[in-house]
Amino acid sequence: KLLGNNWGMKSLHWGIVPAAAYRMSSSSIGGQDNRKKDPENRYWWRRMPIRLESQVVRDTILFLSGVLDRSMGGPPVLPEQQETSFRRSLYFFHSDNYRNLFLTTFDEASVKECYRREQSIVPQQALALTNSRLIQDASKKIAQSISQSLVVNEDRAFVQKAFTWILGIEVSEYEQKAALHALEKWENLPNSFRE
Repeated sequence: KLLGNNWGMKSLHWGIVPAAAYRMSSSSIGGQDNRKKDPENRYWWRRMPIRLESQVVRDTILFLSGVLDRSMGGPPVLPEQQETSFRRSLYFFHSDNYRNLFLTTFDEASVKECYRREQSIVPQQALALTNSRLIQDASKKIAQSISQSLVVNEDRAFVQKAFTWILGIEVSEYEQKAALHALEKWENLPNSFRE
């Protein structure tokens, strides 16, 4: 396609975008029959999940909390403004000397390595998703949005909606029990620890 159209990308896009493989979802919602037939996804009945890039992690958190600034263009967000900015992470200024700590924790692309990304799973990522100001502010707004969208205000419905809305998956029985147990423990903490 590329050679026949003088290396024009438009014809390539016209061939890829309507393809069924391109439009496949990574969600397992509604795929119980397929999961039983092919639990390892050997026949590619769904798109395989991939790790989110650091910028997508941050932007998704801001989007779910309803504060993501999706305006396009403009000057870069300077390092001293990044912690309080709601702009997409794409607009963050970064170099080898100035890197955002939250994004770096989730394997931000390295300037010195031609923007290649490492894929690590380290304890600091869980700590960043628990203790960072970004997460603490966003989690309250996300929880309020989920609660307001519920028909029945009960913990079980909240957990089901949270898994679907945030992770895009149906909660398993084990996950639901663990989440309900965690909610119960959290509700029994003194108020000062729940803030």
